[in-house]
Amino acid sequence: MRWFWLVVVSVSLFFSAASWAERKGWQAFEHSQQAVQNKNFDVSYVVFKGDQVTSFRWLHGLTDTQQLEQLIPLDADGVDILRQDNIVYYFTPDKPALVTLSPFIKELPALFYKSIDDLSQLYDPVSGSVSQVGGRSAQLLRLTAFHPGRLNYWLWLDVETGFPIRIDTVSENQQVLERWQVTHFLLTSTLPEPLQGVLDMKLPVPDMRRLQRPDNPELVSDYQLAWLPSGFRKVDDPYFIPRLGSPLLNYWLLTDGLHQVSVFVQRSNQVPAQAYRDGATTIYVQSNEQIDITVIGPVTLDIAQQIADAVRYD
Repeated sequence: MRWFWLVVVSVSLFFSAASWAERKGWQAFEHSQQAVQNKNFDVSYVVFKGDQVTSFRWLHGLTDTQQLEQLIPLDADGVDILRQDNIVYYFTPDKPALVTLSPFIKELPALFYKSIDDLSQLYDPVSGSVSQVGGRSAQLLRLTAFHPGRLNYWLWLDVETGFPIRIDTVSENQQVLERWQVTHFLLTSTLPEPLQGVLDMKLPVPDMRRLQRPDNPELVSDYQLAWLPSGFRKVDDPYFIPRLGSPLLNYWLLTDGLHQVSVFVQRSNQVPAQAYRDGATTIYVQSNEQIDITVIGPVTLDIAQQIADAVRYD
């Protein structure tokens, strides 16, 4: 009997420790989210995708009446993005500004804008050691996916401020697919100086009627998607359905609350099966005599193949 109670106590202590570690992990992540969303800062960072390296300057600030954010490409080509509260402007030389509605700039890491309640359904947070990253002490936090075929994230969070200094997107076999890393980091007590000039800019006045849901092409077909990866669901009414050169027979947008996977069905070009990886994004094309199926999203090749195999003609 004594051994029985020892086992019960040991199991209880194990689960209590695991629960405590999970709460501590999410607390560290929440601290990082608050730094990204509620601080004034001027940050430069680089993104590594295979042999590609792109660099950006990221500015964020709060005034008494509004939130301002700007993402500036530091390479020759790129689009200057400005967010004023929930209105996002895309500025390209010699073209009218593109205006959209969003509470954050979608080209930034989406992790820091999703609720912890949603993320905790997808990942288990595990704290690691403290190390030096870019000359600053940073706490490692691993977000390990519950479901197979899903990518993991390793985050290094500045010990002093909680701000993310480095984010690795990691495959199931621990291969780093993408790396996001800060190269210059400055927190300020007031709105960063470059954003001061934004207050005096004459920004295009958005036509709120044109910012509503666009008219999507009507897709009527007998093609069905018979299987979804664990944790994913279909978006019933996608905000935007791509218009491609070849007409779409069907289109599905899948989401797990953080990532999105697009599935296209088109008439067949009878090409061999093709698979590519752009950083963390898999692009998989499957073809037969009737249709081409293209799957694009941050999932493993195995999951992309299973999605394509699940397209049925009913």
